[in-house]
Amino acid sequence: MSNSVIVFSITVLGSLGLIFGLCLALASHFFYVKMDKRIENIYNALPNFNCGACGYPGCKKYAENIVKNNASINLCTPGGVETAQKIALVMGIEHNGENKRQVAYVFCCGGNDAKILSDYQGIKDCNCAVLVSGGPLQCDYGCMRFYSCVKVCKFDAIRINNKGLPEIIPEKCTGCMACVKQCPKDIIKMIPADARVFINCSSKDRGKQVMDACSTGCIGCTKCVKACPVQAIQMDEGLAVIDQEKCVKCLKCIDVCPVKVITTTKQQKG
Repeated sequence: MSNSVIVFSITVLGSLGLIFGLCLALASHFFYVKMDKRIENIYNALPNFNCGACGYPGCKKYAENIVKNNASINLCTPGGVETAQKIALVMGIEHNGENKRQVAYVFCCGGNDAKILSDYQGIKDCNCAVLVSGGPLQCDYGCMRFYSCVKVCKFDAIRINNKGLPEIIPEKCTGCMACVKQCPKDIIKMIPADARVFINCSSKDRGKQVMDACSTGCIGCTKCVKACPVQAIQMDEGLAVIDQEKCVKCLKCIDVCPVKVITTTKQQKG
């Protein structure tokens, strides 16, 4: 190949590259869409965990939807009221301060006390184990302790307690609900961060069935319901459930519970 052909080829390719570059530069100029400054300001106000608790794939998308589609400003669970107020300031609107911070909670206290029916030898994952006859436990509502919730938590907010059960660390929980969605037994639920009284069971079986499967389950005796002075406890298909918004933390339910399935925690920063 002669030198003239090589020089010609380089010249042509260089010219084409220059032309295409100019075309792209002109296109970016004429079709430029100016970014709304409010999106950047809202994004900077968000905690940038990209946890998805707001329902959008990341903080950036949430910020865009607030500005472009009037998405609610109080969907950021990790940011809480403070973040919502910052967003309201950017958007020039008022915020009523009603987005109370929530955290996850594991409603099971069986752990080592739960009776095992079968020796599961499959993949150590809750969603796999539950496919085999509903899991290895006699209790259909108990934590199987394969810790799928721990594996999906990006914030190291779940520890294993002395009963072998996953336990949420409220101070670290962002409320992203990843663990809630991962649990096939539906025993991890969102509660107000300032909740301090818990009925640590999810079983809706009858009393004898509960006791046969686990020594620390709710037997549906209704003593806590009768003892509650503000009607904050109701029965749901045989299971006592606390309405945390009504609970005044008098602890009378704890005193009357015969199986000691109701517990409290010391006040912590929510």
